[in-house]
Amino acid sequence: MSSKYDVIIVGGGHNGLVCGAYMAKAGLKTLVLERRHIVGGAAVTEEFTPGFRASTFSYIMGHVHPKVSDELELEKFGLEAIPVQEVFSPLYDGDYIIRSKDVKKTQQQFARFSKKDAEIYPEFLKYMGETTQILRSIVLETPIDPSRRDWHTIKEAAKMLWRYRKLGKHFYRLIDAVSLSAYDFVAQWFESDVIKAMFCYWAAIGTHHGPRAPGTAIIILYHLMGQQRGGMGFARGGMGKISDAIAESGKRYGLEIRTSAAVSEILVKNGRATGVVLENGDEYHAKVIATNVNAKVAFDKFIAPEHLPAEFLRDLRNYRTRSTTFKINIAVDRAPQYAAFDADKCGIDYPSYTQIALSVDYLERAADDAKYGWYSAKPFMTPIVPSMLDDSLAPSGKHVVTLSGNHASYELTGATWETERDNFVKNVMNVMDEFAPGFSSSIIDMQVLLPPDIERILGIPGGDPGHGEISLDQLFWKRPVAHYADYRSPIQALYQCASSSHPGGSVSCLPGHNAAREILKDWKSLKKI
Repeated sequence: MSSKYDVIIVGGGHNGLVCGAYMAKAGLKTLVLERRHIVGGAAVTEEFTPGFRASTFSYIMGHVHPKVSDELELEKFGLEAIPVQEVFSPLYDGDYIIRSKDVKKTQQQFARFSKKDAEIYPEFLKYMGETTQILRSIVLETPIDPSRRDWHTIKEAAKMLWRYRKLGKHFYRLIDAVSLSAYDFVAQWFESDVIKAMFCYWAAIGTHHGPRAPGTAIIILYHLMGQQRGGMGFARGGMGKISDAIAESGKRYGLEIRTSAAVSEILVKNGRATGVVLENGDEYHAKVIATNVNAKVAFDKFIAPEHLPAEFLRDLRNYRTRSTTFKINIAVDRAPQYAAFDADKCGIDYPSYTQIALSVDYLERAADDAKYGWYSAKPFMTPIVPSMLDDSLAPSGKHVVTLSGNHASYELTGATWETERDNFVKNVMNVMDEFAPGFSSSIIDMQVLLPPDIERILGIPGGDPGHGEISLDQLFWKRPVAHYADYRSPIQALYQCASSSHPGGSVSCLPGHNAAREILKDWKSLKKI
């Protein structure tokens, strides 16, 4: 067994696998070390009770970047998307609203609440499409450091300005996106609270804010930006199939992957990363180390502080990874029966993807409950039933339901999750039973994942599914901290490829892709040392 490599990737989440696959494809001897027994990080499929398999953490496909999918030939290695055509939202008094990929069908739904909103919807889509197209270019960029005055940085900044010279009106749109609240942004277009809530919902997913918090509009664009090539859908076999396909793609080029291989230290000598030490004492050495663990862990746990600038450590410790996101994976003997759903009236066979958030105030109050260290009395959530479209996940006649939502504070004020877990789950089930009567009685078993559980299992500080808050001060050239947003670090030959780097969370594969590009740019000089 070799202990010397060109590149070692610490962490086998999907971004680490992507970075490793590109390294191996370039002919570099590459090793991925994963702490858990399974690769994929948050993009995994696991059996949570006998016979039932779920996407344990991340749950929806659509953000995987087409460039990565094509270059690594992920479909060839078993990745298959199941498109989701509609999103069903139950409302009070047995009403509902459906958003469809078919614009005319969505307009018909909107017209039941506001003819004006129905008429303006195509213009809204055009506006959002143009704006997200700019963001889809930016996510592939390597952030520059505007504070540097060396010739290389000036040249790269000039190139970037030239690429975006036709930004024009989009510049002001981006300013709105990073400064306005989701509510103010959406209210510029729509008058119906029901319709506003549909779009504000996106801004609340995975955050600890309500939709009226300044700066939350960018999260709407962030979610829309990722919906490329068919948009939102399920991965057949669960999200783990994405990670499996990346791993298999890399293995054909010689990528080595080792699981149950927890790293305890990144070795540094004379300002350069030289290798890693595992918890069992094994050492591996390489010319390049890339960390696919959250930056707060990589630099504050795996590296002795004397190797890092004090300012870097201070900024990193202030990098916000707060989460109030929960995930509950449930085995049921029948799919949820929503009181507001009628197949003939709704025009769909079954709502496999549902959002429960009845109004903007409902979303805001859910956040208010958690603001002071508690949990929502009425959480908002996304119930999905992927087994309606994918029979590989549950026994015949039974189903997997996953509930992903907010808000459950990481730490509780005046209590602990040991004493309050069941009470919170009761709140979640009360909401489900209100809109899908009898849901609780259909449950066979469940797996409850609160922020401390997500932190413990995945090693993400705060259990933050996005690996860091999406806000202006934690984006682009300040993600994760100023001066080191270009996937490099204060230590030579030590790179970052986790979602704590630009462009952030979701199963996009982009931090891994972008970091690989930068490593290969530097490889000629790195391999000489």
